[in-house]
Amino acid sequence: MSAPIPRQGASLVIAADAARARILAAVTPDSPLRDYASLANPEARLHEGDLVADDGGRRNHRPTEGGHSAFGGGSMKQHRIEEFAASVCQGVEAALRDTQAERLYVVAEPSFLGLLRRRMDGQLERRIAGTIPKSLAGETAERIRAALPSRL
Repeated sequence: MSAPIPRQGASLVIAADAARARILAAVTPDSPLRDYASLANPEARLHEGDLVADDGGRRNHRPTEGGHSAFGGGSMKQHRIEEFAASVCQGVEAALRDTQAERLYVVAEPSFLGLLRRRMDGQLERRIAGTIPKSLAGETAERIRAALPSRL
């Protein structure tokens, strides 16, 4: 992480999807975004079979019963994505503490945005100034900034 951002007027933006999350900062409401930190979840790009062992090579192993797995009814991949959402929330909380930014904007792929919302505590939710359900984590800071309000 880089040096803290001045508190007065600063905003943080999280641009995320199931595979990556970028925390960007705007020093003033009108300034461009600059990268502050990033997180990666390479397991989101793997196939389910790459995440779950198949019991010594037997192809007839049944990891689920009745369509439910040991991971709360979802797949191991979904479980890892949910863990990543929790990690992203922890990273954002740390960035907000470090920078003392006043506002947070969340730009996330729609289904991942839902996971983030479920993992946020009340204090983090209160800092959110806006959300945009778009997958822009792999885009440039300029493209992400263009999707946000003109004044952060």
